[in-house]
Amino acid sequence: MADIQTQIKSQMAAAVAATVVDPNVQAEKSSIPALIEALTPVAESVANSILHSTNNEPWWQSRIIWGQIITAAGLAAAGFGVTVNASTQELLVSLAVPLAGIAVTLYGRLRAKKPIGS
Repeated sequence: MADIQTQIKSQMAAAVAATVVDPNVQAEKSSIPALIEALTPVAESVANSILHSTNNEPWWQSRIIWGQIITAAGLAAAGFGVTVNASTQELLVSLAVPLAGIAVTLYGRLRAKKPIGS
């Protein structure tokens, strides 16, 4: 991801510098660093969007891969004769559901970029 961000930042910096030195644009050369700094979050956001839309994130960050690993572990356990009786299943579900709710709530809050409704 750093490579994509670096490429985008470098291209944006070149575009800003070229625009500022254009005689038809009213801008000071001294404003180039501030403009580039202001555009840095945009470069990071664009890089993240590109990675997400092309599924180029590392494998350990993929929710699909983790879902498959958990499913495979359950199948492997069943294949080795591990059984879970009804009362244990009930206990696991009664613990897993609230924990999953807490985890999803925390994840959503930490990943949120703006308040609800804005």
